[in-house]
Amino acid sequence: MQENNPGEVSFSDIRIVNADNFDWLPSGSIDFVLTDPPFNIARDTNFHTYEKNTIHSYRFDGDKGWDTFSRQAFVELLHEWSAGFSRALRSGGSFAVFCADDYVSDLKQALISAGLKPRRTITWRKPNAVPVNSQHMMMSSCEYIVVGVKGSRATFNSRYGSGDPVSLHETAFVADKVGSIVDMELKSVLRGLQGSIAREDLGQTVETYLLGRAKDIARRITNLDKSSDGGGVLALPNFVNFNSAAGNRLHPTEKPVPLLSYLISLMSRPGDTILDPFSGSGSTGQAAFELGRKAVLVERDEEYFEKSAKRIKKLVGEADQALI
Repeated sequence: MQENNPGEVSFSDIRIVNADNFDWLPSGSIDFVLTDPPFNIARDTNFHTYEKNTIHSYRFDGDKGWDTFSRQAFVELLHEWSAGFSRALRSGGSFAVFCADDYVSDLKQALISAGLKPRRTITWRKPNAVPVNSQHMMMSSCEYIVVGVKGSRATFNSRYGSGDPVSLHETAFVADKVGSIVDMELKSVLRGLQGSIAREDLGQTVETYLLGRAKDIARRITNLDKSSDGGGVLALPNFVNFNSAAGNRLHPTEKPVPLLSYLISLMSRPGDTILDPFSGSGSTGQAAFELGRKAVLVERDEEYFEKSAKRIKKLVGEADQALI
């Protein structure tokens, strides 16, 4: 460990800084910006009045106010942050920025104004989303990630050759593709059984059906790459399924490491430097370290800065111990 000052520590190639900006970073020094900034969706609600609700408020920023702004002030912040991303990124560097659905268009416009090129919006579907107020409206089970590049020639690791090890993003693609195949087949069989099967028999029906279709599903998995363009390019969709972070979160809006690893694997190379200027609990740093990338994590809240430093220190220590 290298300790530079009370507000900065480094473990291996992961640098963690307690600051409210990243203006001090050299221009063009970053290969990939991967970050989950405030969404401006924290608010008080009347959810406590609904029967069986376990989540009573969206005031997850507590009394710190880091997710509470007027709409105009927040849009101005999006422009400020985007300008910072553009300055820090090298030409050809990529970005992936999490965003609430209310502000996707505002974020895209801010990125364009800063000279960046948004290319796609990834929909992250959360199978384990909390069913807040679900008796009165559709459950909110998606978040959005705006991805793009500064300039052109962005890193996009979708090419692979026969016999190559399956990468993280290819694993996610295969899982989601197989999930879609199973999903459509189950919808078909359950529609055919509508009105003739009791709820308590659903589990057995699904098990029997899937066992009967296992060989066909396996064949379709084997032939997944046949649907590419013939040059070894997977047709990666702009959606992905990952469970949200569960259990003992270090931060109320903590993103799951497998999702961050997916994005890092797809949009950067080993040895690249990743910037997360809203690093919270340090999840991006963990994913970067495990994938052989460098990272600069910036977190203004001293509590989360200390938690992320402990997290990365433990991770690096365990990796060093494994080499002994």
